[in-house]
Amino acid sequence: MKHILTIILLLTNMAYWGVAPVSAKQKAKEKDFISLAYVWLPALNMHNLKPAEVNDMLDRYNWNGISDVSLIGGVFLTGKDGSIITAWNKEEWPAVFEGIDYKGDSINEQRHRDQLCSKKVLKKVVKYFKKKGINIWICQTAYSWITGGSIGVVVEDHDMTMAYAKRLNKLAREFGCTGIDFDWEFPPTPRQAQGYRELMQESKRLGMKVSVCAIEPTVGNSYLDNCTPEEAGINNNHEARYMKWEDIIDQEMVDYINVMQYLGYNPKTKQMDVNVKYKKMNVWEKAYPQEFTDDRKVKMLCGIGYYSFMLPEAKKGKKIQGKGTLNYNQLYEKYGKSAYTDRVVGGEHAVWTTDDVRDIVKTAKAKGWSGVFTWVVSHDFTLEHPLKYNRQQALAEEVEKIWKEECKK
Repeated sequence: MKHILTIILLLTNMAYWGVAPVSAKQKAKEKDFISLAYVWLPALNMHNLKPAEVNDMLDRYNWNGISDVSLIGGVFLTGKDGSIITAWNKEEWPAVFEGIDYKGDSINEQRHRDQLCSKKVLKKVVKYFKKKGINIWICQTAYSWITGGSIGVVVEDHDMTMAYAKRLNKLAREFGCTGIDFDWEFPPTPRQAQGYRELMQESKRLGMKVSVCAIEPTVGNSYLDNCTPEEAGINNNHEARYMKWEDIIDQEMVDYINVMQYLGYNPKTKQMDVNVKYKKMNVWEKAYPQEFTDDRKVKMLCGIGYYSFMLPEAKKGKKIQGKGTLNYNQLYEKYGKSAYTDRVVGGEHAVWTTDDVRDIVKTAKAKGWSGVFTWVVSHDFTLEHPLKYNRQQALAEEVEKIWKEECKK
């Protein structure tokens, strides 16, 4: 009787969100080569939109060639008491965590809370992507790049972590999600990293697919990317040294590792260089060679960034906040049509071209990577611009060729 009631409750939740149960036929259509896109809801101003405005906002962007989307920000947050914070349960919110981030500034959890979307808006977002046949993930984020804030408090306590895992997975199921994406790259202590792994492992045990974002392996010191902000003062001293990727892979704690190799700047040519990116990929290939074969335990995805790298010399004499990166629409606004095709826009910003994007997708497939993912579609040209300059369209055309070959097998 209890089992029957559980099924009825699950189906009721699915009906509420407009999500149909996954059939055996639908499961058979899952892609071998994944094309994941992060959807950064605060950047789309979703928290300020009315439900009727959601579709028009999303229709501005190209969702072709995408098998999965991961909703980051705006959906939920972690309370330091192990609660799930949403826009619709404000009366249950615990006090904000008070602490310092990696730059020595106060962690501003309230700012993230102010960006939470209403249930009606989220319902519209879910329906939009489900209608396109795209799988949905939700992201477990931290409040700071390195310092976790409230999630750091939760994962220090085993019992709180297990209770939180149940709440998190319940929320994911209510949304009809395929899985949960863990997007905290650098737990700063061994205990927090252990609890973080426990949270991932428990989520998978509860039946959800699990992915985790990564930047560098925990072996060797040859990673070639500047993966933390300069203000952190860490300088590649293994920010991820506590993650224990070897255990995560060996014990199959996750289904996917999303390697955030977004850029590949060559300081000699002063351009983006796919070969620099492939050297970064090779660090992971050497560290975990089995994960690029048919005998893999965990699938690895390769990231592509839809934003610029500002040349260091271009920053001189200017008051540049952060890294000075611009997305493609911002580049167009500042430099005009040269943003469509130039490898270095305005002599200041190195970017991936459409040809580069095609090359990365094809190489990822050839090297045994399990797919690609992008940060983020809303950084690409909107559909007001010619489609031939759209990086997502270039990615889609190559990904769809791979999917076509999959169907023949």
